[in-house]
Amino acid sequence: MKSKICLVAPHKDIANAVRDVIQEQGEALLCDITIVEGDMENGVRLSKPTVEKGVDAIISRGGTAHVLAEAYPRIPVIEIQVDALDILKTIRSIPSGKHIGFISYSNVIYQYQAMAEVLDNHPITYFHFVTQGEEPLIEHYVQEAKEAGVDILIGGAHVQTYAKRQGIKSIFLLAGKDTILKAIREAEASIQVRKKERESLKVVNDIVDHAFIGIAVFDKHAHLQKWNTTLLTFFPQLVSKNTEQVKEALYDIFSGSQLLAVLKRQSPDLGEILHIEKQSYALRWHRIIEKGRIVGAIAFLQEANQLQSYVRSVRRKLQEKGLVAQYTIDDIIGNSLAVRKVKKEAEKYAATSSTVLITGESGTGKEMMAQAIHNLSKRRKGPFVAINCSAFTESLLESELFGYEDGAFTGGIRGGKAGVFELADGGTLFLDEIGDMPYILQNRLLRVLQEHVVMRVGGSKVIPVDVRIIAATNQDLKQAIEANQFRLDLFFRLDVLRIRMPALRERTSDIPLLANIFLVKMNQRNKTKKSFAPDVLRYLAQLPWIGNVRQLRNIVERVVLMTEGYTITLNQIRQVTADDITESVNDEEGQNQIERLLQEGKNYSEIARILGVSRSTLWRMRKRSN
Repeated sequence: MKSKICLVAPHKDIANAVRDVIQEQGEALLCDITIVEGDMENGVRLSKPTVEKGVDAIISRGGTAHVLAEAYPRIPVIEIQVDALDILKTIRSIPSGKHIGFISYSNVIYQYQAMAEVLDNHPITYFHFVTQGEEPLIEHYVQEAKEAGVDILIGGAHVQTYAKRQGIKSIFLLAGKDTILKAIREAEASIQVRKKERESLKVVNDIVDHAFIGIAVFDKHAHLQKWNTTLLTFFPQLVSKNTEQVKEALYDIFSGSQLLAVLKRQSPDLGEILHIEKQSYALRWHRIIEKGRIVGAIAFLQEANQLQSYVRSVRRKLQEKGLVAQYTIDDIIGNSLAVRKVKKEAEKYAATSSTVLITGESGTGKEMMAQAIHNLSKRRKGPFVAINCSAFTESLLESELFGYEDGAFTGGIRGGKAGVFELADGGTLFLDEIGDMPYILQNRLLRVLQEHVVMRVGGSKVIPVDVRIIAATNQDLKQAIEANQFRLDLFFRLDVLRIRMPALRERTSDIPLLANIFLVKMNQRNKTKKSFAPDVLRYLAQLPWIGNVRQLRNIVERVVLMTEGYTITLNQIRQVTADDITESVNDEEGQNQIERLLQEGKNYSEIARILGVSRSTLWRMRKRSN
């Protein structure tokens, strides 16, 4: 189901431009857009029926966007940012010799001034900055412009309205299609991020409500605000009581604790034991602090006799690694044909218990796909265990796969250790980089796949296991078979269902969406508010991306951390990616890609253009590799 966006256009020309973008983009848009024509004065009123039906984001411009953001604080409002090209088009439409005035926000005016210096445009003799919240003063600025002898005013919808009243000609500063599309992509990315946040919040709330410890939340006045279901199970006499009676009873229980001392910073000890009706409870407090002030406290309560078993359980869980699949099919982002194809295959394969072989270059998301298949399958409530077959020596890999008995070798854990097949019983085992598994171990793996039993190293008994196998490799296993490095019978056992993860260069239409989503995440992580210039996304879509999605994510993170200002420019992204391109061409994957392109009949000029390097650089790379 597509996301819903309400675009509030403060001018009919913006509405028409949006319609053109929607028609041109077609299915490439990941959302349904409802256009509402309205400005600062009526935008909220006119958009209300659409917003009340449910929207995921709002797009508008200038003062209208600010008003909408105040009216709908829980909905992301994306502002259409005017760029230098929009300003230039507007200026060039005005006959020479006219006294021009400019009333807009500071970022727009600064863009004009910077552009005028470069292009040697005639200066605008009158301009006035508008800051957020000062929109009602625009009428005064227009009057001031008239008194200054301005012939034509440039600005937004409000500037036009007041200019008409004062008898001054005005031109609407129209945003171009690139600018509008950028705002739409930003809204799409923001929606994706918020969706994940809502899902995470729901999970957190469910966890809190069903946690095996009791939780109670107090405000700064010691008034009880919230409690979870588990807390009431400690006091069965309260289950039949109404809300006010429960609140009063719980307050009486906690009033004998350190609650007041915690709220007044009088107690350094935030842990205590409560004795209630011959039952002992372990109580731990956590202060809620906002802007350096205590605004409340959270109580965590559990039966003391359960604390020891709880600690043992936590320790056991901490020892278990990689038993949960974090990613779902929705985490595989993209609207390209290649992505839609593999997602459809994953959904189909998830309904079976057959072995899946996932192929693709490094960084294409093979493990993410494996986790997505697991979470779509009937085994989703079971464990998901992942192991990288290239990360261990032969002996260590054997013990990790099949486990070992006590005393099997020096340095082993007393009592032995279960292997990943046992840990994955009832769930899914992901064998990453299966092509790097030592040849001698491949025979043991084949036996497990055929007989569904394992035998620990140093053991004498077989252990039945119910495990679904998903394997992955970035190698050509058929070549490995020819080189006697991989067993043919094991290949056929693994290659029942196959998914080939597309390289990023094969799904270039997804690059702008992925880049924007990564940018939103990096902005949130680093508390920045950066955005891409429109030409940056076009440039990113042309790069070779030998490191695939992983490389793109790293580049976005790097450019956010290394650049100044709010807008990431083309020059900045070129500087950041220059070394990556050269290194990518230098590494094994890069050399392999060059060979593939040569086999396809590409000449060196074409290959250099595809890889984003000069022809001379490509010659040097080839000479070094040979």
